[in-house]
Amino acid sequence: MRLDLLRGLNAARAERRAVVVATELKSGAQRLVLDPAGDPLAGEIEKAVRLGRSGVVDTAEGPVFLNVHRPSPRLVILGAVHVAQALAPMAAAAGHAVTVLDPREAFAAPERFPGVEVVAEWPDVALPRLGLDPFTAFAALTHDPKIDDPGLVEALAKGCFYVGA
Repeated sequence: MRLDLLRGLNAARAERRAVVVATELKSGAQRLVLDPAGDPLAGEIEKAVRLGRSGVVDTAEGPVFLNVHRPSPRLVILGAVHVAQALAPMAAAAGHAVTVLDPREAFAAPERFPGVEVVAEWPDVALPRLGLDPFTAFAALTHDPKIDDPGLVEALAKGCFYVGA
């Protein structure tokens, strides 16, 4: 892989962006696809990213291997409540990076959530820093509108793949 492609791939991964490396199998030519909209294989690339599957696509010029790189899924739980204590380890066991967020320090205690990132801040302060994205699931569990509502608004605006309350 060319160094410029590797740098672009690493930058996209650091930004939690999906990226595809398209390799023409006959020539070995490669390109990095950050935005499939202008790419001749846009439909196939969008489908591969959506499914999270790499594979070969046949084109008039020959086969092209689409190597899909998606960010790891993560779960942001708003509300360090009893349900969160059960949900966090299950999500972690399923391969999600888990963050528990709650402004109430009595609830957002790290000893209640071993092995999970715990943030004791208000959602309007913490969520911009956490960077919700389409590879993030978001669950609002406090049942307190002054805590849940700002988080739900942010999760919907950022296109989280799952938003639950």
